[in-house]
Amino acid sequence: MYLYRAPNNVYFTRICLAKSLRDKGFPFDVKVSLLTRDRAEAVIRNIDVAGTLKKIIKSIDHKTRINDFIRYVDEVINSLRAQFDAASDTDAMINITQKRHSIPIRDTKLSEHRVTTSVVQAMPVLGLDEVLSAFIISKQKSAIRPLSIKQLEQRIRHFIDTVSSKPALKTKLKTKPQSKLNSEHKCVHDITSADAMTYRDELLTQGRSYKSNKEYLAAVFQFFKWCKLMNYCNHNPFESVTVGQKPKSKANQGRNRWTASELKRLIRSTPFNDSTADFKWVTLMMLYGGLRPSEACQLLSSDIKQVDGVDCISVDDSSAGQRVKNINAKRYVPIHKALLEQGFLAFVTQRKSTHTQLFDYKPVGINEDWSKNYCKQLAKLQNEIGMQANKRPTAYGLRHTFIDEMKQLDISEHIVAQIVGHANPNITYSRYGKDVRVAALLKDIERIEYDI
Repeated sequence: MYLYRAPNNVYFTRICLAKSLRDKGFPFDVKVSLLTRDRAEAVIRNIDVAGTLKKIIKSIDHKTRINDFIRYVDEVINSLRAQFDAASDTDAMINITQKRHSIPIRDTKLSEHRVTTSVVQAMPVLGLDEVLSAFIISKQKSAIRPLSIKQLEQRIRHFIDTVSSKPALKTKLKTKPQSKLNSEHKCVHDITSADAMTYRDELLTQGRSYKSNKEYLAAVFQFFKWCKLMNYCNHNPFESVTVGQKPKSKANQGRNRWTASELKRLIRSTPFNDSTADFKWVTLMMLYGGLRPSEACQLLSSDIKQVDGVDCISVDDSSAGQRVKNINAKRYVPIHKALLEQGFLAFVTQRKSTHTQLFDYKPVGINEDWSKNYCKQLAKLQNEIGMQANKRPTAYGLRHTFIDEMKQLDISEHIVAQIVGHANPNITYSRYGKDVRVAALLKDIERIEYDI
């Protein structure tokens, strides 16, 4: 509607802004009093005011700040209305309204008439690259692992690269050149739910697992949630975007365990028996204790201790450089008799006299990955014994094998969770129950036997 009459019979020009602009925080509409109750006069004035407003609105681009837009409308319309006959006793108004909530008002003067303009807090015009850098700096100040921060950055970067190279909607291609689309998409407040859905659809065509796609979307959701809190955008375009239906395969089929024949092939091989003591002990600790590769590689000599008379591995992050996945990962793991029979405690005693670290593995790279060198050793050994890449179990599969063996022995899930450092699946036990004593855990651990 361009021309309408208010309840006090004064005529106004009213123009609604496009939804794409409203989504960025621009006003829902612009209403300008024509300072007359005479329809014939209002029609003439409306031609000038409506035409001028349409030109201003059409000139809005991704660099236009909301407050600058409002001030410019004030200046142009005030100048235009100075030519009007302001004989009416009715207050003249430029009334710019926001769709959902009330907005603070500031007053200005126009001859003898009061002009009020609603002020909207402007969103800063910031590029996605610039904001991503600020987001990563913010995350680095939190107690978040370097690897997690790197993964966040990589996944958000993937979104930025994708959305900068693909238009959100096919209809945009008919009205805007590709270069302008790319430039616009580099600004945080220009990203829409259409861009989010386009990115989701692109993810689903790139061959990643359901879990990986979910993690990519979660990273970008977290990024825009932070942007909204920082007032870089007024909504999170990924608010309702999901990966879709879960795959039909069972969760326990997602990670390969080592079969009995594969374990024999590894443990009985000449390369394994010729490998370092560190490599062999870490392998056996995962296989007989369910440790994560990094948990085993980062152990101190002092982390092998007795608890209630039981020899245990203490998985903790109390020393410099040590890290655990979460609070549930801190635990005592009783040492299986298979390790004791092969002289593990003698190895520990000798190591304590000369080294603080139990093994010679060191954290690698900016992510301080404790297990990287071990995993390289295992992969090289597997190549030597003829296990083909992408068709063989991994280092993490040794831990999965331990868990699967406990499952096959019908050991209670809350017992398994405590041993391997998972959250307790039973809400009653997790909230009210105490940890099971290590002596009881040892009995279940020693039920595991491998024919190797």
